[in-house]
Amino acid sequence: MRHITLFVSLSIAFAATAQPVLQYGNVNLMGTSYVLNVVTDPGTSNPDIDGANATWDFSSATTTVGGIASFISPVGTPYAASYPTANLAMAVTSPEGTGYTYYNLSSAQLDMLAEHVGTDDAVVYTEPKTILEFPFAMNDWFLDEYEYDGTSYSVSRAYMGYGTVLLPGGTSATNVVKTASTSGSIAFFRSNPVAPLVSIEDDGSAVWWSALGVGVSERNHGTLQAWPNPTTDVIHVRTLPGEAWSLVDLQGRSLLSGQANGTQSTITLTGVNNGHYILRVVGPSGIRTLPILKQ
Repeated sequence: MRHITLFVSLSIAFAATAQPVLQYGNVNLMGTSYVLNVVTDPGTSNPDIDGANATWDFSSATTTVGGIASFISPVGTPYAASYPTANLAMAVTSPEGTGYTYYNLSSAQLDMLAEHVGTDDAVVYTEPKTILEFPFAMNDWFLDEYEYDGTSYSVSRAYMGYGTVLLPGGTSATNVVKTASTSGSIAFFRSNPVAPLVSIEDDGSAVWWSALGVGVSERNHGTLQAWPNPTTDVIHVRTLPGEAWSLVDLQGRSLLSGQANGTQSTITLTGVNNGHYILRVVGPSGIRTLPILKQ
């Protein structure tokens, strides 16, 4: 359901200046990976500011790495058969293991079909949750009606402002769009390409999505299969003869590398510190990436 005038409970006056618009054509999530920086102390962060040309200052926030999120093809993921309409998936690797979120992305909207599948916090939507509609411009809002566990929910999501986000570590992002819902959640999106930047849940928990240098502008060509994950000492990778593989840290540095001589490669992680990494495989069909956790 689209509306060009802002829902009364979220109404606000905006300056008539140039604005970023969230467009379907600018969605290029497939193959991108993000460090999930969980906010442990928000400091003096100011997410509640609305309007045009706003500046949201999160630079004083304290964060810790909670995991790595990679947007991948659903094909080949463990639960793909349960979500045949999904055309985008997100694998999140954390100390608790790996969970999968399944989406249907169309020119009209981004729907979430299920989240955290494979973990104790799995949620399956019998009516999907709509994260975004396209195009999404200032003064727009939509009614999101979704259902899970036999209960129906109805929230409004609105475009509340745009501007610049100041991030921990001295970095910043411009042309950022802020959205908010009547349930209390807030989300900040980069507008081109459309990508998550900061998400704040109804309970106040917040995550800063820091794009990894590898895979950010690359597309996955098929799903990369590696096990066990998390691991303690070795990773077995499904490969093709001649493909090159590398293990990359969160700063984009290659720690280990090699070339496959068969359909399965074994990577020994002796000497690699515990933590989050990205496994990257390059072959004739393209580039595939997967978050790896050594613990």
